Amino acid sequence: MDHSVFLVLNYLDIFKSVEADSLKVLGLSGTELQAILEDLSERGLVKKSGELIEISELGEHEAERCRRELLENSHRKDEFLKYCVAFEEMNKRFKDLVTRWQLKEVEGELVPNDHLDPEYDMAILEGLSEVHEETVKLLGKMSEIFPFFKGYIQRFENALSRLMNGDLGYMADSDKQSYHTVWFELHETLLKMSGMKRVE
Repeated sequence: MDHSVFLVLNYLDIFKSVEADSLKVLGLSGTELQAILEDLSERGLVKKSGELIEISELGEHEAERCRRELLENSHRKDEFLKYCVAFEEMNKRFKDLVTRWQLKEVEGELVPNDHLDPEYDMAILEGLSEVHEETVKLLGKMSEIFPFFKGYIQRFENALSRLMNGDLGYMADSDKQSYHTVWFELHETLLKMSGMKRVE
């Protein structure tokens, strides 16, 4: 399967039902995206429901089949799985940063972070910068096997840049292409490709 087609199918398999505009984050041209969606629709892999595009059960099975095929045909399966394990370790650190970003301990109790303490927030952002640097390096290695992982690097860079420039929603807001939004998508992709179980 063409990697662009896989990107669309994988995105839909993760989020199940999305507005067509949300697929623009994948970096495909409008013409290419429209052609892919028409092809997937004709094959019964996706369907339209009002303004939403939904993956069908057949589409979910096809996404799973494509992941297995990509992994086997890469001839670097063991190497890729090693990178997935490394990402799980970074995921623990990232989850801790997000928790500290959202909640702050005050007099022994966890309360919502009002972001009025710049030193507290900056310490978290410094931790995020370290995780970001390691994540970019890991994605660079993954993209040598599967080039489509390069797209995540730019999306993380964009989110981090906006966050560092004062748009605090780009840490974890679900209605933005925040760092957490992109991280969730990447994590789900790696879990589905590797067959690893989510660790809570």
